[in-house]
Amino acid sequence: MDDTDRTTLRTGLVYDERFLEHDTGSEARVRLRTGTFELSPQPHPSAAIITQRSREFLDGAGLSAQMQRISARPASATELSYYHTPEYIDGIAIWARENTQGPLRAPWGEIDEETVLSPGSLEAALYAAGGAMNAVQAVLEGRVSNAFALLRPPGHHATSNQAMGFCIFNNVVVAAHYARRVYGLERIMIIDWDVHHGNGTQDAFYEDAGVLFVSLHQQDWFPENSGTLEQVGCGAGEGYTINIPLPPGTGDRGYRAAFERIILPIGRQYQPQLILISAGQDACWLDPLAQMMMTMDGYRDLATMTVKLATEVCEGHLVVLTEGGYSAPYAPYCSAATVEALMGADTGIIDLYDTAPELKTCQTIFSHDTRQALQRALTRYQQWWRL
Repeated sequence: MDDTDRTTLRTGLVYDERFLEHDTGSEARVRLRTGTFELSPQPHPSAAIITQRSREFLDGAGLSAQMQRISARPASATELSYYHTPEYIDGIAIWARENTQGPLRAPWGEIDEETVLSPGSLEAALYAAGGAMNAVQAVLEGRVSNAFALLRPPGHHATSNQAMGFCIFNNVVVAAHYARRVYGLERIMIIDWDVHHGNGTQDAFYEDAGVLFVSLHQQDWFPENSGTLEQVGCGAGEGYTINIPLPPGTGDRGYRAAFERIILPIGRQYQPQLILISAGQDACWLDPLAQMMMTMDGYRDLATMTVKLATEVCEGHLVVLTEGGYSAPYAPYCSAATVEALMGADTGIIDLYDTAPELKTCQTIFSHDTRQALQRALTRYQQWWRL
């Protein structure tokens, strides 16, 4: 980076209309032991309307107008092969053209039954991975202060040869490898606050001390047997995988405590040169696929703390990549709050359910189960870090 003062730069925004061409369809069929029947169709949980509404929210709040546009581009097969096998990349390209979904097991890899592919899915996935790399490029070359990439489809469940959990290519893994190969970075920190464990990201760097992977997620949720305290990395990577499984109902205070007691101290000791966030909005209190009770204010706090950490340890080099988030009404609020933190802005957004007593509970609860979960994690990682 040159001598430009980063405080004078704008936050970057990656978004491309091609992302919306990843069509996950709708759900209407009810299965019985002896047949099926149909209901009025309901959009798939990972519907394009959520990404579209999030972009509209940023526009309506006046945030995107203050951001620096970063174009997306298709990731090349070579760039994807930093992590994914060439056979998998080719297989996905062929399968997506068939306008169908899993489950599928083939010699080149797998697609689980939850991951829908459509004719537009391949291009969307290529542009999402390429957009993630362009966000990293813009930050490391000093063209923006930090970046928010509103990507679709998400990526953190995708492994080297398996599409799963709505994910096709692993955007954050591809972005991390890009930063290492192109810019020679030796220490990258990935913080995954999606409510589901980022198993694909963990697998990519499980034996690698050059990437510190930290995941907060609902315990015993998805994927099965993934993200436990026992999974700490191996070989040279032992101690560089940090899993913090949290109980349902953790809420804003529990997430903040996880950052303050575990994540921030470890980040300061690791001294990364770049921080990547796998930013799922599905820990929010209105998400239909989890029960973690985070609010818009909680997301703003997590992003604010990460901005401060990045400023302290790596010249502000921070890139936020969206993952899951299935509440069409509320996920856009959480994305906007995250962007406000990146920008240091306050647009005066009032919470969707500002007067609801449930919202106050989400903001103030700090249960015994949450305290115990944090203490177990803290005790576990004291073996490798000063906590």
